[in-house]
Amino acid sequence: MAKNDTVLLDGIIEQRILDALPSIRRDEVFEFLAFEQVLKNFDLSRDELESGWVDGRDDGGIDGFFILINGHLLRDPEVFTWPKRNVEIEVWILTCKHHDTFQQAPLNSMLASIPELLDLSLERAELRGAYSDEMLKAKALLHLAYRRLSTTHPTLSIHFAYVSRGDSSTVAENIRARANQLTATTQALFSSCTASFEFIGSAELIASYRRIRKFSLSLPVLEYLAREQASYVVLARLEEFYRFVKDESNALRRYLFDSNVRDYLGSNQVNEDILGSLQDPAAPDFWWLNNGVTILATAAISLGKTIQLEDIQIVNGLQTTETIFRYFQSGGSNTSNRALLIKIVVSTDATVRDRIILATNSQSVVELASLRATDKIQRDIEDILERHEWYYERRRNYYRNIGKPPSRFVTPMYIAAGYVSLIKKSPATAARLKSRFMREDESYAEVFSERTPLQAWPIITDVLKRTEDGLALVRPTKPGEGERFFAKWRNLIALLAVSKTLGTFSYGVSDLINFDTTNISSTLVAELWSLIQGTQKVPTKTKDYRSELFIMEVCSAAALTYGIQNPQALDRWKSLEHRKSRAPPKNQIPIPFPTLSEDFLNQVDAALPQQPWQPGLLSLMIFKLGSSKPLVKAAINELIRRGRRHKQHNGVVYNPDGTVLALDPTRSPKL
Repeated sequence: MAKNDTVLLDGIIEQRILDALPSIRRDEVFEFLAFEQVLKNFDLSRDELESGWVDGRDDGGIDGFFILINGHLLRDPEVFTWPKRNVEIEVWILTCKHHDTFQQAPLNSMLASIPELLDLSLERAELRGAYSDEMLKAKALLHLAYRRLSTTHPTLSIHFAYVSRGDSSTVAENIRARANQLTATTQALFSSCTASFEFIGSAELIASYRRIRKFSLSLPVLEYLAREQASYVVLARLEEFYRFVKDESNALRRYLFDSNVRDYLGSNQVNEDILGSLQDPAAPDFWWLNNGVTILATAAISLGKTIQLEDIQIVNGLQTTETIFRYFQSGGSNTSNRALLIKIVVSTDATVRDRIILATNSQSVVELASLRATDKIQRDIEDILERHEWYYERRRNYYRNIGKPPSRFVTPMYIAAGYVSLIKKSPATAARLKSRFMREDESYAEVFSERTPLQAWPIITDVLKRTEDGLALVRPTKPGEGERFFAKWRNLIALLAVSKTLGTFSYGVSDLINFDTTNISSTLVAELWSLIQGTQKVPTKTKDYRSELFIMEVCSAAALTYGIQNPQALDRWKSLEHRKSRAPPKNQIPIPFPTLSEDFLNQVDAALPQQPWQPGLLSLMIFKLGSSKPLVKAAINELIRRGRRHKQHNGVVYNPDGTVLALDPTRSPKL
């Protein structure tokens, strides 16, 4: 039977290779499938799954490292909603091998690294092993979460999984002994921790893969009031609602909440009150004391005391639902036969559904960024992309749940970064753009602007995707460099490819809209990648590819090599968050512009060497002329304005029309 499961699994992998999900490499396809199935109950998006992908050189034998707090993935601690009580921290550590057996070597690697990686008292300098930046970030994130939540007395569970194409029922005893040693070592590192180890083979992966998300369910009710369009207000017993929202494995159907803009807020005061009303047998009926739940559906049919619902989304009441689920899951009972108030709204109109989502989630404090999905501009972008068969995941996992091809999915952050690179001409900012920029009205509106023609978004998407197709053929062969490699380089190379084809960096939005994306070939991408590799300062650290200095050097080299005009058109756009951190004090007195005489201008002109100027020029000129920095700098700028000297930036010399005249190979910082 295990061999048949392996045949089925290999068929799934082959199809995903054809779909490039997430790439065309067999080992990466298998790893991603493993993450997806092992963590299926948490309903993580592709971006979330890839955020925990730490496979690569110096990974300590670990391929996936995921931290979940009360069932929600921790990625960015600055925007995460931290619960205050009754906290559950779950850590999932996975090793995945595309072998047809379970072997001892992966466990030996983990046994060597886990005592260090899970010892939160060790600083980076104290680690004996060599670990990648991704692995060290995962360790630091766990350390931060454990320390920050320590006052809540969290429960900590660490789950290890070894995933292969083998038969988990035939794992050798010596390998199982290694697994037991690993869990014992882990438990010894914490005063209170449960550790488990699971071998997952073809049979388990196939069984998980076959578990289909059900969006059509029946809800038994006590009473109901029907209105037009088959919408209802119902009372349902709490136990019946609990059974309605849990799946066959007794896990919460998290996918029913894709349109809900909140995550579970943990044991805050509201949820404590909800739990208290559940636990108190003398309390009045539950629906007297608590707000109800709103369910969106495309159809609802009354069958006696049962409502049959189609395409279910619970759009309001996540806090109530999860508190009820946790109460019954932990052994609670509803002895007084109490009920929950549920509003069932039937609509197939996407605009109406979005208005309902927005309205039902605007009655308490919600992060502004969470409500962006219902903005008109977001719906418009979704519509224009869908016409070009791109599926815009403004609502997490929506298209995955209705069976659209994952290779055609794009996220708001994906196209936002493309906009910043291709229209704002700021690939360095695009590479470090994070979702927190959407919290600020100003920076959000600059990217997702109503003034931007909608036709630009499909072009941006197509340019990025074609660039990725070319990058897939040149990227390093080391494992784990799939999405990380694309994220580092797609925005810069996309900008270079468009600029080379159009002959200028200063193209406009209308030029981009009329751009023929078939010009971006694998040959062009490979050529541009070679140019980057030949640049003097090729990035060796993760952060260097985000360096504006490096970006300017690459673009200047491209301008010289291909005759691309106006590299100075590259913008230094920053999100509002970044701009605030570097803004001058509000009450700062402006420095008056110095007065320049013709005699002084001539003195500066005579003292200036031939361009390109070398580093330290400004200090040298101040010393030679015995003048001040503002005066010397103003004189140089005036000479450039008059055309007696040329504009120079980071060692690159331009003439007035933007043509590169010279490039200092030693690099020159700005004056």
